Amino acid sequence: MTIKVADLVARYQAIYEERMRDLPIVNPRLAVEAVGFEQWDDKDLGVLITPWFMNLVLLPDSDKLAGFPQGEQVQCQFPSGPCDLTVYQDEELGTYLAAVLFRTVADFPDQDVARAVAEEALANVLAEPPAKDTGTVSRRGLLTGLKAS
Repeated sequence: MTIKVADLVARYQAIYEERMRDLPIVNPRLAVEAVGFEQWDDKDLGVLITPWFMNLVLLPDSDKLAGFPQGEQVQCQFPSGPCDLTVYQDEELGTYLAAVLFRTVADFPDQDVARAVAEEALANVLAEPPAKDTGTVSRRGLLTGLKAS
């Protein structure tokens, strides 16, 4: 079973309304929102914003993760490099993976800023790392101060 992004949002909206709404850790300027979810390596990858946290979320086939215990770390290889994601077992959703981007979102002034941060974080995860500077200097560069290209 693959978790749908709409189900993830609905689940966290219900958690917000039933358990979190009046807690002091909640930022009332924020809402539950899925940002940038798209197919990556046959799985949905994006960022989940809630009024109390922001996580990078990967929604693989839940059945493939059924044997993994809650809290176990799974290393995923993204274009930017390896990242440890935590296994989450939810009684309604099933099993999914997430990495905490922000444990608290108390300082976010509004949803637009939270969304922009989420989009940038996701872009960074999906970006190839820049090529390493080898420090090679051509003979011309030795005279001009420019490195070889």
